[in-house]
Amino acid sequence: MKDWLYELADQQLQGLESTVRLVVLHPASALGRALYGRYLHEEGSCLVVLSGSNLTRESLQQQVEAAYAEQGRPEQVSTWLVDECDRAQPEALAAYLVEMLARFGQARIVLCGRQSLTYLLKLPELRAVMRCIPVETALLLPDYTRRDDKQALLEVRALGGGQVFVNGKEITDWDGALPRALFFYLVDQGMVTRSSIFDAFWPNLSIRDATNVFHVTKRKISEVLGLDLTVYWSGYYRISSQIELSYDVAQFSELAQDSAVAAPPRTEALLRRALRLYRNHFMMTLDGTLPWVRKRREELTNTYADSLISLAKLVETRGHKQEALGLYLRAAAIYPHREDVAGSIMTLYHKLNMPDDALHIYDSLDSELMTRLGISPAGWLQTLAAEIREGTQVAVHA
Repeated sequence: MKDWLYELADQQLQGLESTVRLVVLHPASALGRALYGRYLHEEGSCLVVLSGSNLTRESLQQQVEAAYAEQGRPEQVSTWLVDECDRAQPEALAAYLVEMLARFGQARIVLCGRQSLTYLLKLPELRAVMRCIPVETALLLPDYTRRDDKQALLEVRALGGGQVFVNGKEITDWDGALPRALFFYLVDQGMVTRSSIFDAFWPNLSIRDATNVFHVTKRKISEVLGLDLTVYWSGYYRISSQIELSYDVAQFSELAQDSAVAAPPRTEALLRRALRLYRNHFMMTLDGTLPWVRKRREELTNTYADSLISLAKLVETRGHKQEALGLYLRAAAIYPHREDVAGSIMTLYHKLNMPDDALHIYDSLDSELMTRLGISPAGWLQTLAAEIREGTQVAVHA
């Protein structure tokens, strides 16, 4: 069974106007090959998986024509599926796509790669017929082709290693660790005083020295991004109004908060969106000894675990034991001392006729509580473990 994002993307593909002839599958969605797989068995589709690197226009043409020869005559192709687009030179791919669109009438071209292809938007003839799939603002999947270019689009993914995109182009060279760390701090804070910045980064420097380092580092951030990230107003540094910020942490937190007050059908949808955004813990590539990083990571990790538990309870009430168990186990990896979570896992294992696994969870909890707090599990958990052991013994002797 496909998940809800796949279903959304599939609906969006089916709803495309006939005038859309160039479809770019969002690399951030991780659905690329699953999506173009829907075309593979359709009559008139042709798959081209590019090989090599830094491909020229001539190399592209050779590989496309080789795919023709293997899969059918060119005039019969209604959908081109071009995978591994990152292997081509940007200018070569853009130019060859213009030729393909002109050559093959109403055929549609579907592109898949690991990196953004927003450079294609520089050619008006491509932008006019191009769409991105799937589009879901809450998951940082914008349709670049329908944006107002008056603002720069800044996409920041801090849940994981940390990625930054300006107008679809990834920023990889920060000219040092400090500009990158300060960038993520300013984005995460949204609005912050200079004294708070100094306390977070240079608590042992004089105000004068901290001011110098700060302004040099902030200028470096502007050079790296190609725009000014912040403005100073009323004693605070704020994200510039010239920037459209799309930040996964903000989206995740908002979805999690909204799920707490939404009606049950809506609650599950919000939780699933929030959990899809949480690819890993906050900024795993930043020094976890920094107080602000450690505090933020802990806050978000707890929100993530609580969201897992909330979703587990919802799906458990609908009888989906296996899915609920998986969610509880993920939460237990973060909250190994939570008795309620351990109890839910033990109960589900018992219902699934997996008593040894249930007792392993109890033993792990017992060890965790004794090590951390010097106490044993609650009485009701001890009773549950005893009942499971008794049931195991009965089953063995039967």
